[in-house]
Amino acid sequence: MTTLVGRHIGRYRILEQLGSGGMSVVYKGLDTALDREVAVKVLHPHLAGKDESRRRLAREARAVAKLHHPNILEVFDFSAADAQDAFIVTEYIRGQTLKAFLDEGPMDPPELAAMVIHELAAALAHAHEAGVIHRDLKPENVMVREDGVLKLMDFGIARLMDIEERMTVTGTLVGSPAHMSPEIIEGLEAGPPADVFSVGIMFYAAMTGRLPFLAPNTTATLKRILDGDYEDPRRRVPALSDELADICAICLQRDPQQRYPDAARLRDALADYLAGLGFARVGEELVSFFADPQSYRKLARQRIVATLLERSERQLAEKRTPRALASLNQVLALDATNERALALLKGIQRTQRLKTWRRRGLRLGVGVAAAGLLGLGGWKARHGTHDVEAHESPMTSSPGDGMASKPPSEPDSAPLATTAPPRGPAGGGPGAQENAGRPGPGAAQLTRPAGPPPRAVKAPPGPGGLPSRSESTPAVGGAVRTGTARPSAPDEEDAPRKPLVRKLPVSILVRPYGSIRVDDGDLSAQPLQKHDVEMTPGRHTITISCDYCEDVVDTIDVQAEGDNVFHLRAQPKPSRLSVDFEPAGAQVRVGDQLRTAAESLVTPFEVRSPRGPAGFQHTVVVEVSHPGFVPERRVVHLRPGEPTTLRGSLRPE
Repeated sequence: MTTLVGRHIGRYRILEQLGSGGMSVVYKGLDTALDREVAVKVLHPHLAGKDESRRRLAREARAVAKLHHPNILEVFDFSAADAQDAFIVTEYIRGQTLKAFLDEGPMDPPELAAMVIHELAAALAHAHEAGVIHRDLKPENVMVREDGVLKLMDFGIARLMDIEERMTVTGTLVGSPAHMSPEIIEGLEAGPPADVFSVGIMFYAAMTGRLPFLAPNTTATLKRILDGDYEDPRRRVPALSDELADICAICLQRDPQQRYPDAARLRDALADYLAGLGFARVGEELVSFFADPQSYRKLARQRIVATLLERSERQLAEKRTPRALASLNQVLALDATNERALALLKGIQRTQRLKTWRRRGLRLGVGVAAAGLLGLGGWKARHGTHDVEAHESPMTSSPGDGMASKPPSEPDSAPLATTAPPRGPAGGGPGAQENAGRPGPGAAQLTRPAGPPPRAVKAPPGPGGLPSRSESTPAVGGAVRTGTARPSAPDEEDAPRKPLVRKLPVSILVRPYGSIRVDDGDLSAQPLQKHDVEMTPGRHTITISCDYCEDVVDTIDVQAEGDNVFHLRAQPKPSRLSVDFEPAGAQVRVGDQLRTAAESLVTPFEVRSPRGPAGFQHTVVVEVSHPGFVPERRVVHLRPGEPTTLRGSLRPE
């Protein structure tokens, strides 16, 4: 294809060539009507010459032109059906592709990769809501602007060619087999899950520095994708958390039904994870990162370590040891010499050893108690004592036994129960006799024969020299009471107690962020994305408040078992937009609302955001037109609850 530099395509003067691929050549151009720099993507003649390709180009360009998102490259114009060249005109981006950035190595820590994918997922979510599928996601189609903002490009371009053409056309930008979803490889219709799969490949590559399904040739690569054959990223990245590995694995599921249904769900999963680590405003974090990557990496690791240490201590206090260990492992992968993490790990190991010793001591105590029971049976057989009440009832020990005896009808292998050590004073006296080994109401007791009582058998001491729970207690004076025990008084040790209702840890995730009120309690001090609170099991009302949103009341149901994590959404306040344009009679369209510029000054447009947006800043497109004037389209950023006035004037044709 001959160069177009120096020529005009419509009103666009071609200034220089920026790049070339299998489907198009990209030029830097000048819009002579609006005097602004633009990017002009011109299709290769073998595509531009096909009527079907031109129709697809017009259809896709028209759909993408309706997308207005901070992370999507804006489409300004596209060629008419009868034009000599088939082209698309977009905003011009100064920066580099994400591929050029990733070629320098994986993003470390992995949370940086999660931030990049979050921004791309937010852009895709906007497109998916409008019914637009990208179909050719790869790092080459993402620009990193000079100010650190990511821009997703080339929506719908992959549809200009059939699957067979994508496999045969020369050029690395065509086909992208290593980034294709299984359904596209199989020639099936691609929906939002296909984009999710391709984003998952980018996520894996950004974290590990390599593609998950890469093989020596295209055929082998496609087979690995269809087989779902890839290495667990945690083997290559020790600092990768289980949560991020799971999110990536969901994206890379072979079956589209097992993936996130669209990019919005992926965006939300990443936002929840990042907010839990203190990275609530992802866009701002990435701006700081791309401005000074080396310094930001160091600070980000420190922030992650500090948050994980606090989380592990809280998990230990809540008796969630496995989760605490996972947090500490991630800390040590980021900072192998962290003294606080090593101390917590030693404490966990010490606690586990103590539990092991106690279990061993209990087993030994049961064995000794069993031996004592067998000895008691032999003693009774020799003395011919059978004075037992209620042979068929379970028997409990007398104060002097310190253990339970089984009924004669039970086999020798029946389990043995041990009683707790006496609560009264050591040795003889009323306290020991009153509290030790008392049976419950209705229980039968063993009557001891006359003569010297059997010698008590003591279990070995437990850890630290303390008596084990199974240690038996000698009888006091040989006295034994028979018959049914009286009910215990309410103030005695063995009286039934009213169960305490314990509070459970609950996480409330608010999108994009806000303060919360639980039931009739106080409003939380800070508007956050993640609130960790404690609640009793059952239903609770949660009120979400913030400076930019209307109060919203939701109901949650806290369960006694399992993790209690609830996703709630804030409702931004409506924004008011006035358009001060000349001529005053120009028609202004904002979404479905239409009025003149003069009317909008009296009755501003009311722009409402959906519940739970990614951020409180809302973007709208304003179209201004009037006969005899060149129409204009402006992108306006609004703040919820705040008035905004757009000023300007139309140019005569």
